[in-house]
Amino acid sequence: MVYFLLLTGRVHEREVIPFVKRPKGALYKVSIIQFKEANCKNCYKCIRSCQVKSIAFKNEQAEITEKECILCGHCFLVCPQNAKYINSSIEKVKGYLKNGDKVYVSVAPSFASCYKDATFPKISSALKKLGFAGVEETSIGAAQVSRNFGELMKEHKMKNIITTCCPTIVLLVEKYYPELVPYLAPVDAPMTAHGKMMKEVYGSRIKTVFVGPCISKIHEAQDEAGGGAIDAVLLFDELMKWLEDEGIDLEA
Repeated sequence: MVYFLLLTGRVHEREVIPFVKRPKGALYKVSIIQFKEANCKNCYKCIRSCQVKSIAFKNEQAEITEKECILCGHCFLVCPQNAKYINSSIEKVKGYLKNGDKVYVSVAPSFASCYKDATFPKISSALKKLGFAGVEETSIGAAQVSRNFGELMKEHKMKNIITTCCPTIVLLVEKYYPELVPYLAPVDAPMTAHGKMMKEVYGSRIKTVFVGPCISKIHEAQDEAGGGAIDAVLLFDELMKWLEDEGIDLEA
């Protein structure tokens, strides 16, 4: 039996490096969801809403237990006190551009639901005005991932296959359903696959940045399994704020 959670894209010639398992409960290199201690007002809403109960209350503050967190981001959304924030890579990316690095962007296809009336040419033009050397759609990586899934099925070596492009699902399996880890498809997610493809095409010295809506992609970029395919992740709202600060109109 094969479970497909997300497949999309177009074909691009490239072999994708297999998925690499991490130790159960592995910590993130950098804490992704952080707290503003002064804003936490003991409402307990994040604790009640956490589906995996990875938030504790200590020293009058909510505290995420990273070994248990799956980075779904729900606590960030339900917090009424604005007590949580996402550790941003925007200054890191600006640093790449300031240093003269060639920086290429992989844009998640969900940009169409985030930016009103946006098209890929408009997104690409806006990003190049910021100084990026090139812009591509993550669906290029998704196409290769889809083909790898097909090849995996034809081999008939795995009785059951769980496929997902979502790091949160992978973390959920690894941390809470470890007996299912052997069934995770040994294939990179589209973001990682696309990052590897861009570094192969444009050179290993380039910097690659993923732009998308999901905080768990930050973890995917940090993960050793990705081999440094993606150097930084920006969220859609971070990009929009940057464009506004620079006076760049997506409609222009």
